[in-house]
Amino acid sequence: MATLRPAVRTDEGFLRDMLYLALFVPPGKPPFPRDALNAPKIAHHVVGFGTRAGDVGFIAEDLEPIGAAWVRWFTSEDPGYGYVDDDAPELSIAVVEKHRGQGVGSALLRRLLQAVPRCSLSVDSRNPAIRLYARFGFEAVATDGYSVTMLHETD
Repeated sequence: MATLRPAVRTDEGFLRDMLYLALFVPPGKPPFPRDALNAPKIAHHVVGFGTRAGDVGFIAEDLEPIGAAWVRWFTSEDPGYGYVDDDAPELSIAVVEKHRGQGVGSALLRRLLQAVPRCSLSVDSRNPAIRLYARFGFEAVATDGYSVTMLHETD
């Protein structure tokens, strides 16, 4: 089983790789070009990770990094796709494909929610990960086509 450790500034390259994996591609569609990560609204999820107040994340490792979950704070002037308000950081999470379905995503999400009990995210309604988020108590707060904004709040 994977071990979890805090994400640090030097993990930015791996978080960038995970962010690419987090970009949902509907079945039958071609993958996004890798340079999609350079779009400002996507890049701001990882650029300079660990240098901004409130950057929190965890890396799953099994001899090498295999997954990550992290949050960043955005504002109404520079929102992410899953922005809810200035009091909820936005979650990003991904697991390397060959390690999916083994509890890695659940372990990462569980640990992150211990550290950050309120956060939001954006997920495509066709993405199977939406079931994981619902199991962890995320609730839909907005929809726009296939895009679902979800919020997790610990009572």
